[in-house]
Amino acid sequence: RAEGEEMDNKIPKEKVQRWSRPQMKDQEGGEDKTLINSIIRAIELLNLYDKDTKALGITELAKLMGLHKSSVHRIVKTLEYMGWLEQDPVTSKYKLGMKIMDVGSTLLKIYDHHDIINQGMRELMLQVHETIVLSTYTDLCGICVDVIEAENHITYTSKLGHKTPVCSGATGKTLLAWQSEEEIQRVIGCGLRRYTPNTITDEGALRRDLQKIRSRGYALSFEETDPGVGAVGAPIFDGQ
Repeated sequence: RAEGEEMDNKIPKEKVQRWSRPQMKDQEGGEDKTLINSIIRAIELLNLYDKDTKALGITELAKLMGLHKSSVHRIVKTLEYMGWLEQDPVTSKYKLGMKIMDVGSTLLKIYDHHDIINQGMRELMLQVHETIVLSTYTDLCGICVDVIEAENHITYTSKLGHKTPVCSGATGKTLLAWQSEEEIQRVIGCGLRRYTPNTITDEGALRRDLQKIRSRGYALSFEETDPGVGAVGAPIFDGQ
């Protein structure tokens, strides 16, 4: 068999040509001649790898990209030469090389965590046109560690260091929902204060709401802590 060609050439239909190339247009709508097609194809190939696709053979890559195997082979060998791909000596398939990790490590040194998080929050604000607040859990309450304010005429705002209750509101209940049972009981044991008529002050009702939040992955609230304020909260578990 050819170098890098897998024994079983059957590929699930949903994976065939799953990478869709963006339109290469200039500002006037014509073909953008400043782009290098071979580099685009190499990046397209690298983008085919994910947590579920760790190794691919030449035939698989050709089918996924819609290219001839000879063309894919040249791309693969070039990426292998530069350290971006490595060939498995047992299966002859190709996997991501250590150069990827080197570049990722450099990226983390250039951009600290705050820069990365702040950029994501700003992009979300531009999508929903609402204030985005990042909070963390500490000592029975939530505390604001970053905020991107929307440019609306009427908007809710928060300040760095502002503390929020974790028994009410989307932010607080999101922070509380994934705490340990011991921590949840400790918070409830301090009392369920009523901030508005919509605040949940019954332990059973709060626990059912927390379970619902965990099941669907996000929290909703309307006037639970502040009158006239509605919110959506979602947890961030790690860098992904």
